[in-house]
Amino acid sequence: MKQKLILPINRTRVTASCENTAYRQKFGFSHYGTDLISTAGSTLLYASGVGTLVASGWDEYAGNVIVIRYPGAYNHRQRRYEDVIFRYYHLQSIADLPKGENSITKDTPLGHYGGSGFGSMTKWSPHLHVEADTDTRYPNFSATFAVSGSIIKGRNSGANASTTLSCLEYLYCKKSAPDFQTYSTTRDAFINNADKTIPILR
Repeated sequence: MKQKLILPINRTRVTASCENTAYRQKFGFSHYGTDLISTAGSTLLYASGVGTLVASGWDEYAGNVIVIRYPGAYNHRQRRYEDVIFRYYHLQSIADLPKGENSITKDTPLGHYGGSGFGSMTKWSPHLHVEADTDTRYPNFSATFAVSGSIIKGRNSGANASTTLSCLEYLYCKKSAPDFQTYSTTRDAFINNADKTIPILR
């Protein structure tokens, strides 16, 4: 399978890039995901393509999480197709997701993003944190956390950032019906130059 993934939020604004230097300097830790919000006020998010549900549910540190494997996803920055894991953190709620190989599609609602994490539904202001990882053997391992929760396994379980990439390396802004999407960023110090635009898929 070969596919191009699309944004999980139809009116996307990026508020913080993956491994951004200014973010690390301000908060004191590396940001291994990309933070997204909606400019339309809707918190609904969808899958980005054809994929398989790996895990979903409540994690003590990441909040409500979903982990999906997308086979044959095109990395448009490195110009290659590869299987990639997307981890979605801080959801307010999770939809009833289909199980089975490649039973998820771009039309599958995943739930609503929020601010959950560290044992609370309101730890952060509402946003969606998305991580991309090419390590399909350990899809639930994330260098974001020092410790491990019930779903996401942190650095104390052996997670590291060596296979972590920005999800924006895979994502396209789809400009054709019924998925007419928009993409923007806050254009401040928390946005990497490479993330100011992404390719359009028509």
